[in-house]
Amino acid sequence: MQDLELDESDELDEIDIDVLPEADNLRNYLQMIDQDIPTEEHLTDEQIINLLQDEGNKSESESEDEEVLIVSEKEGIEAFKTIINYFEQQNNPAFNIDDLHIFRKYLRIIKAKVFNSKQQTTLDNFFEG
Repeated sequence: MQDLELDESDELDEIDIDVLPEADNLRNYLQMIDQDIPTEEHLTDEQIINLLQDEGNKSESESEDEEVLIVSEKEGIEAFKTIINYFEQQNNPAFNIDDLHIFRKYLRIIKAKVFNSKQQTTLDNFFEG
């Protein structure tokens, strides 16, 4: 790779840039690209470790701040139906049929919970309210 760089610089040395109207601008540009451009200060190992630890603490505190959304029974039922539907479509042996029975069990549990939470009232109560 160094040979390639030397070959390119040799070719550039052969070019007479003084004949170009932008010769001064080109010289300035070539001098600028040869200089180091400081983008940040150099960090010590200890500073890098501190930065990484601070980022880890921020992500932990952000996850603690996230509000846990309450999932309704209706949303739970729809989610289990979707999972069961997806599961039934898979031909991969990694999808164990016993797991499908577990999903169906929890779907029945949620449906029973919904059914048991319903309260039967009479028509008289409806019109009194």
